[in-house]
Amino acid sequence: MGLLDDLNNPANFLHSSRGKCTFCTFLEVLPKEEKDLITERVADKTITSSSLSRVLKANGHNINESVISRHRRGDCASGVKG
Repeated sequence: MGLLDDLNNPANFLHSSRGKCTFCTFLEVLPKEEKDLITERVADKTITSSSLSRVLKANGHNINESVISRHRRGDCASGVKG
């Protein structure tokens, strides 16, 4: 198979079969007000994933920028953009 065949095969582009991403798990335990606000900030494309990560780390939540970026793109294990 060549590149064209691989690009046309949807099985090559499935989401990970791992468990929920760290960010998804983090959102589940937040109080509603915090969850709503962080969801709003994540949806705001003018706010960088690195700045979100810095704020979370400053508040005791060790969530890396790459995890937030993957979640924002919908490439995390949940496959949900947001």
